[in-house]
Amino acid sequence: MRIPPETIRSLVGLHTQRVARTQAVGLSSGAANVSRALSSDTVSLSDEAELLNTLKAGVKAMPEVDQARVTSTRQELASGTFVVNPERVAEGLVLELNHWLLLGNSLFSSQPAYQ
Repeated sequence: MRIPPETIRSLVGLHTQRVARTQAVGLSSGAANVSRALSSDTVSLSDEAELLNTLKAGVKAMPEVDQARVTSTRQELASGTFVVNPERVAEGLVLELNHWLLLGNSLFSSQPAYQ
């Protein structure tokens, strides 16, 4: 499943706001937090781990299949009105090729792109 870039940007924005709020609360409570931290065990996650958790939750919340799009496409195919947009197909191919190459795959490799 491909995650649209706007979804990733939205989730990263939410994460950034969450980190900023957490840091603001930590700065304002000062000594109280220190005394509580000394008296109990704590676990803290890095910003990257929190970002991954936010992204994971966002992906989990997304439906696996866009049922409205499937229904619309089926109706267009049945009525003969489905139109292929060659520019969109080309853009998708270029994005997939870039993704494949970023994973370190060679165009001439016999290894599968996704493992």
